[in-house]
Amino acid sequence: MNVRVSPRISIHELLATIDTFVSRSGSPAFRRSILTAPPRPCNSRPGLPVTLRRRAVRLTVALSYERFDETLAAHFDGVGLIRGEYVFRAEGCYPAQESVRKFLEPYLRAVAATAAPRRVWYRTMEVDTAEANVLEGVEAVLVEEDRLLGLRGIRRSRTYPEAFRAELRGVATARAAGADVGVIIPFVTYAEELEWAVAEIDRHASGTPVATMLETPAALVELDRLLGTGISRVVIGCNDLSSLLLARSRSVRGPVEPASPLLRAIELARRETSRIGAELAVAGYLSPELISACRTLGVDECVVHYSDLPKVFGPQWNDLPDLGLLAATKARTRAAIAEFNARNGFEQRVY
Repeated sequence: MNVRVSPRISIHELLATIDTFVSRSGSPAFRRSILTAPPRPCNSRPGLPVTLRRRAVRLTVALSYERFDETLAAHFDGVGLIRGEYVFRAEGCYPAQESVRKFLEPYLRAVAATAAPRRVWYRTMEVDTAEANVLEGVEAVLVEEDRLLGLRGIRRSRTYPEAFRAELRGVATARAAGADVGVIIPFVTYAEELEWAVAEIDRHASGTPVATMLETPAALVELDRLLGTGISRVVIGCNDLSSLLLARSRSVRGPVEPASPLLRAIELARRETSRIGAELAVAGYLSPELISACRTLGVDECVVHYSDLPKVFGPQWNDLPDLGLLAATKARTRAAIAEFNARNGFEQRVY
């Protein structure tokens, strides 16, 4: 991979530039032009002063089964999110002892080895029912009218816990081999759901650090209780949360807008997590404007999707080796759902 590295500017310095100019220009072309400056390795950046507000924000990568190589490790602050479902969607199989051993465990070990000494965060499988139905080995075929609000995330894990436990045992095996991996629980609504997940982790992957996604308004309201379960990290999922806050269909393509209700939610979460010293990260299809707003709000970390790195940080990332993997995996799933619908006479929407 041939990445041109400038000795003049780091990604963190680039964000400071974005922060200065985004508020001064209404031109999307001008904002995009700011992002064309290439980054400098993190180990040589001067950093930004840490203050109560407008402080430095860690920039980590979200992986969807892509490789995390030394170039990424040199330019970013680690791996803030591994989307577990894409490991299994790419391989066409459901989590079970054999698929976890064959695919998940070696992937976690490889990513953690490159990211060391930084911890990597693995989110357990987060699929809707239509996506699960087309995976080999799924426990049950289910059809829901509104699957984005249905049996997904922690709800599915509690209903069908064996797949969740297989993932946890895979994490435990990777950790026993030296991988520093934490677990993120997706689509939490109630504190009781997170309490159940923490108990399962204690049973099957004892000692593993635990985090929660914050993707529903209910989780925001319940955040004090969620933090009371002993978690050390909260990851705001902007795709779902912005959709539910703004009462509109979720956008599965394109960046999340820094709308006022979303920014207010981030601010409220920052206040609550700061109270006990828990980390706050923001993930999703992030725009430079939203990253800049997160800095202003004192967020600890912004997690940028591997596939979005060229859009956010410029064309010098266009030759990433796995840049097309996410799109290919999604296309494969959409095709499988369409075939499932045709074969069974269903009309599930293909997102």
